Amino acid sequence: MNEIVFMRHGTALSVREAGVASDSQRPLSPLGEKQALLSARHLRDSGFSPALIISSPYTRAARTAEIAAGVFPAARLRTAAEISDGPADAVLDLATDAAKSGSVLIVGHIPLLGAAAGALLAAPPPDLSPAGFVHLRPGEAAASLVEFYSPEGKSC
Repeated sequence: MNEIVFMRHGTALSVREAGVASDSQRPLSPLGEKQALLSARHLRDSGFSPALIISSPYTRAARTAEIAAGVFPAARLRTAAEISDGPADAVLDLATDAAKSGSVLIVGHIPLLGAAAGALLAAPPPDLSPAGFVHLRPGEAAASLVEFYSPEGKSC
């Protein structure tokens, strides 16, 4: 059965710290790079294998997705503006459509990812930590929760 994982990007530098012009250009911090790798490896080790990784085009999310793609080299990688721009229904539609062809990893931002995951679960939106994820198995009435994961406090 195809699965959906909603993963928040890793910890990012602020606009000022990074010396960039806009929020969309904020890069991952060194910690964020480690968090993304740890979460992707945890997904792989738990048996998840996406056919597709879709990320927000924002730098921090795209980099998190690139790190995940290194762990899942068979997965196709692409970006989708709705993951950064919304609305949550557009993220939900993107995820469920993509999951028809295989398991999918969606990398983006809160609150959009939480809202989409909560809608699938028919539950309140989960609060994702940096590089945290919610792993779902879609069902007829509602999705079932496979795992809710946070890399906080874990070491690479």
